[in-house]
Amino acid sequence: MAYSSITKPEDHFNTILYTGNGTTDHAITGVGFQPDWTWLKKRNTADNNILQDVVRGATNYVISDLSAAQATYAEGFKSFDSDGFTLGNANNTNQNTHTFVAFNWLAAGTTPSKTYTVKVVS
Repeated sequence: MAYSSITKPEDHFNTILYTGNGTTDHAITGVGFQPDWTWLKKRNTADNNILQDVVRGATNYVISDLSAAQATYAEGFKSFDSDGFTLGNANNTNQNTHTFVAFNWLAAGTTPSKTYTVKVVS
């Protein structure tokens, strides 16, 4: 089995630090791609790990350090955007003056893409 190498890792993974502002529609940019999976963590106080992915949808999340299943909260994580994501006013993702880290992965993603030609022979 052949594996392809990732020649530019920053095209597939990027970490962003940000400060919450406590308002709705807080856009976090600078990721460099539209993330498919984002892990948010508060840096200056203890809080839960918030995991977001495009398969569940932006408003559904998993808290990895609890035994609870998926939950939905429209004001936590609002959307995956072309260069990052947009947050609502939830304390665990955008509490005013608190510092956060967002680990972002491009999993199946929209870019980069490859086109394959399939030839069927009878």
